[in-house]
Amino acid sequence: MKTKDELAVLTLLEGMKPQTFETLVAHSGLSASQVLLVVDRLSREGTVVLRKAGMDYSVALGSTS
Repeated sequence: MKTKDELAVLTLLEGMKPQTFETLVAHSGLSASQVLLVVDRLSREGTVVLRKAGMDYSVALGSTS
């Protein structure tokens, strides 16, 4: 079962194209640390993927979400 923080990030990604960490922080209501921890957990299980986007990274839904 997903945590409240994980659901907040996943909900944003479901309705949007890949997002930067900054966008996820701004729209999720979570702190930067919380978003980083959530993305780390979700990326380890394959639910989200990180991609290099210029100097930053983008976060998108993975194939197992």
